[in-house]
Amino acid sequence: MKLAAILWDYDGTLVDSTKKNIRVTKEVLKHFIPEIERNMPKALTSIEEYQKANYKYKNWKELYEHAYGLTMEQIEDAGKLWSPYQLQDDSIPELFDGLVDIIPRLPVKVQGICSQNGAKSIENTLASYELATFFPAIIGVDEVGFGEQKPNPAGFLKCLSKLGIDYEDSLLIYIGDHAEDVVFAKNAEKCLLEQLRNKNSNSTVKVITIGVNYSGSDASTWGVKPEYTVTSPKEIESIITEIIEN
Repeated sequence: MKLAAILWDYDGTLVDSTKKNIRVTKEVLKHFIPEIERNMPKALTSIEEYQKANYKYKNWKELYEHAYGLTMEQIEDAGKLWSPYQLQDDSIPELFDGLVDIIPRLPVKVQGICSQNGAKSIENTLASYELATFFPAIIGVDEVGFGEQKPNPAGFLKCLSKLGIDYEDSLLIYIGDHAEDVVFAKNAEKCLLEQLRNKNSNSTVKVITIGVNYSGSDASTWGVKPEYTVTSPKEIESIITEIIEN
């Protein structure tokens, strides 16, 4: 089977955006908790507390519900506010060590991003590192509906469609730092296999997941384990080379 595409998560996988996310989250929450500066949620008091909460909950909606106390209606409104506030903060998050050189060297040039961050903000970051051309498809929080956020596979499928990928008899790689990234990728694999069955095709497809631990997560604790786990970005290149050679 050929390797057809590499898809990435963004936060905690390509960039360390923790500081920026904390600032943006505070601005979003002020719409619902005007006195937030006097009673700051614990998850926003430090980088360590933010990361702990981020990896505790399955997705951003659970984070906003349990760590910040918003109702589901407020959470949906908060999702609409995220991208505008993120663009107002024009700081560029730091790309994880080595990726600026690794990404252009990867043997598959067709790459995409599936993120719960804003697509335009992601584009701006990639452009600042001269990597935008390697990611012709970016599916962010605004590209899928509120009920289609990770681990719903809608973003993954939309990313493949935008890339124009022929996934039959192919391998796809998804790289992420969160337990739900693996679930997201496996849900997408199920959908792709079902599409092939519906076409009465004898072809198949496999999504291989790479879990990253270098941003503070621990893939050994995830309910659904990735096929590979890395502790530094440079290991990603070696694993992809291994997958191709095998």
